[in-house]
Amino acid sequence: MEKSRKIKIAADVVMLFCGAILFAVLRYDSWFKGKGTIIKAGLFLCMAVILADLLYQSFLLKSASPSSRKLQESGKVKAGLGIERLILLDEQNKPVKSWDMEGRTAMLIGRSGGEEDVDVDLEDCAYSSFIDFLHAALNFAQDQWYVEDLGSQNGIKIRKVVDGECYKVMGRPCKVEAGDILYIANTRLLLS
Repeated sequence: MEKSRKIKIAADVVMLFCGAILFAVLRYDSWFKGKGTIIKAGLFLCMAVILADLLYQSFLLKSASPSSRKLQESGKVKAGLGIERLILLDEQNKPVKSWDMEGRTAMLIGRSGGEEDVDVDLEDCAYSSFIDFLHAALNFAQDQWYVEDLGSQNGIKIRKVVDGECYKVMGRPCKVEAGDILYIANTRLLLS
């Protein structure tokens, strides 16, 4: 779990605890009897929102993809570590094939047989008929890797390791990090 999410959860817990104490004071202090109904209602509403946010944060943590959680737990995905490999995964999240990215500045992803050679050949994949000859490019710029759709028919999606959400790459390059999974057709490529 990244540091900012830990800080947010800790702040929510502290606010919820302080709200509960303040609610108890308002409830049982004789001076507030009959005077603090609106204050109590507002405080109760704030506590409900904080509790809902805490539940949502824990749901996001649990819903992260199993492969990204395994990578985070194993220590392979840490802030500041660069992407070293692109790994083709099968249906059981087992590595099938990999490509070394260390020292590279660009990689073309697609199928062999087109006019240009590709660095990542997905010709042998189950869904290769849905993959264009030049489907995508990975480019290294400003100390970051970016993926770009090269005008493919079926597009590219990315499952981000940070939040477990899946995003479609559209119109411009998208920054990728170690632990992200690229979906090219139904072919999955893990950046590690």
